[in-house]
Amino acid sequence: MIIKNYKLKNKKHYIGVLINISILSSFLCSCSLSDLNIPGLHNSEPTTEVVTEAVTQEQTPTEAAKVIKTATATDSAFDKATPTKTEKKNPREDILIAIDPGHQSEDIDMSDTEPNGPDSSEMKTKAAEGTVGAYTDVPEYQLNLDISLKLRDELKKKGYKVIMTRENNETAISNMERACLANDAGADISIRIHANGSDDPSINGAMALVGSSSNPYVGELYDDSYKLAESVLDNYCETTGMYNEGVSTSDTMTGINWSTIPVMILEMGYMTNPDDDTNMQDPDYQEKMVEGIVNGIEAYYNLPENVSDDNISPKLSNNSRQIMDESLEYLEMLRSEGSLCSAYMKNLSTGETIKLSDGKQKAASIIKLFVAGAAYRNIDDLIKTGYSRSEIEELIKDMITISDNDACNELVTMLGGDDPDAGMSVVNKYISSFGYKTTRMGRLMLDFEAQNENYVEVSEVGDYLEKLYTGKNVEGADKIVSYMMQQEYTEKIPSVLPENVAVANKTGDLEDVESDAAIVYGETTDYIICVFTDKIEGTDTSSETIRNISEITYKYWE
Repeated sequence: MIIKNYKLKNKKHYIGVLINISILSSFLCSCSLSDLNIPGLHNSEPTTEVVTEAVTQEQTPTEAAKVIKTATATDSAFDKATPTKTEKKNPREDILIAIDPGHQSEDIDMSDTEPNGPDSSEMKTKAAEGTVGAYTDVPEYQLNLDISLKLRDELKKKGYKVIMTRENNETAISNMERACLANDAGADISIRIHANGSDDPSINGAMALVGSSSNPYVGELYDDSYKLAESVLDNYCETTGMYNEGVSTSDTMTGINWSTIPVMILEMGYMTNPDDDTNMQDPDYQEKMVEGIVNGIEAYYNLPENVSDDNISPKLSNNSRQIMDESLEYLEMLRSEGSLCSAYMKNLSTGETIKLSDGKQKAASIIKLFVAGAAYRNIDDLIKTGYSRSEIEELIKDMITISDNDACNELVTMLGGDDPDAGMSVVNKYISSFGYKTTRMGRLMLDFEAQNENYVEVSEVGDYLEKLYTGKNVEGADKIVSYMMQQEYTEKIPSVLPENVAVANKTGDLEDVESDAAIVYGETTDYIICVFTDKIEGTDTSSETIRNISEITYKYWE
C-alpha cells in the first residue's frame, strides 16, 4: 500500500518489551537497528524501559498459538455461543504481548544511528522525536505512554502476559533495541503505540503500518502482521468512532525490520486535528481507545470478550437458533479456507436478530445502496446545478438494477460537483449520519489502483435495509426498494425462494468477493438477510453457501 501524499509531522512507531536497564545490554547484544523515515510520517520509534515483571519463556510463540487454536476450536467468534464450562485454563495465559509506547522525552539524546535492518548498511537515527498536540500541547510520547499503560493493565486483567519497552519517558532505548527486546523476551506479538501528525489540520483518523510482503527482513511476517493490524485498527475505529484510514505498508521502520514476530504500528489519531487531539486527551475517550485495541487483540486470537449465549443471539426461538446453527456450519467451511464470512438475518415480525460477523469486508457493489441513498438525499441540490430529475433517476436505476459501475461513478462525481473525491465525502457523510462506523466509500468503482477501498459491515448493511423497508430517515427509500425488486442479478438469495415471494436484493461481486443483501417479503414473515464472503478462492462454493443460508432462513421463518 502507499501512504497518502500529504505530509505528516514526525511520526514514530514502537513495539517492544520492558526489561530492567541493568540487563538491557545482554538483551540487545544480538541487535543493532534503527528506523528509516517513512515519507510524511514520524521518523522515530519508542524506547525501551525497565521491565517490572518477570517474563516466562517456557512457551514459544508457536506453542502458544497451538494452545490458542486448540482452546478455541469449539469457541470461535462464529460459535454457538455456549459457555465453554470445561475449560480450566484461560488460554490468554499463554500469550505474551509486547507493548511499545512510541518515543521518549525530548531531553533524551537519541541522535546516534543504528542499522535499518539486520546486516543493513543503511543507518538511521536511533529514535526520532514525536509530534505534539496542536490544541492540547501534550507531547506524543506522553500520550503514547498513557494509553500503553492503560492497555497493559486491561490486558493483564484478561489474563494476558504483558511486557513494556518503557514505563516512563526517560528510558533511552532505540527502535532496534525495542524490537530486539520483544524478540528476546519471547513475545508473541508486538503492538507499537503512536499518534500521527499532518501539515493539514483537517486530516483526521487512525491508521496502521506493517512491513510489506517484499520486505527483505520481515516479509515472511506480512500475513500475520497484516491480520493483526487490520483486526486492531478495525476494532479500534469501531469502538472509538475514529475514521479508519486503513492498513499501509512501510519497509523503512527499524522497529519493524528487526522484529521476528508479528508486529504493527497503530497511529491512534492526528494530534494536529482539533477533534482527534482533544478526544485523545479525554479520559472517557481513552477508555474506548484501550477497549478497541483489546478487542482487536481478542479478535486476532479468536478469543471473544463474551461467550455467553445471550451475547450473540439473545432470546432466539428454536427456529431462529436452528437458522444460526446451520448457517454457522456453512460459514465455518469457508472460514477454514481463510475466507472472511458474515451473515445477518433479522425477522421483521419478531425482531429476532442473528449476527455472525467477521467484521469489515470489501463492499464490491453493495456500496451502491448508499450511493443511491446519498443521491436521493441531495437530489434537490443536484437539480439546482443543472441535472434533471429524470437523468438522476435513470442513473440510480441502472446502478441498482444492472449494477452499472459507470452510473455509480457518474453519480458520485455529480455529488461532488465534478470532483469524485468530494463526492465520496458526501456519500461517507451520508453513511455516518446513521451512526455506521465501518461502512465507507474509498474509491470509485473498478478503480483498483486507488489507495483506499470500499468497505461494509454486515449488520450496518442489514440495518440500512431495515431503514429502506420502513422508509425511516431514508429519502427515496421506496424507489430504491423498487429498483432492488427489479434486480437482474438474482442467482443468490432469491434463486432458492418460491416464485411468489417478492425479494429486493443487491449483489456485490469481485474476483475474491461474493455477497448478497436482501429484503424478503415472505408469505407470513418479512425479513432481512445479508450474506457476505470475502477473500474467497472461487465463487462456486461461496455462492452455494449464500443460497444454502437463504434457503435455511426461509425454511425456519416461514
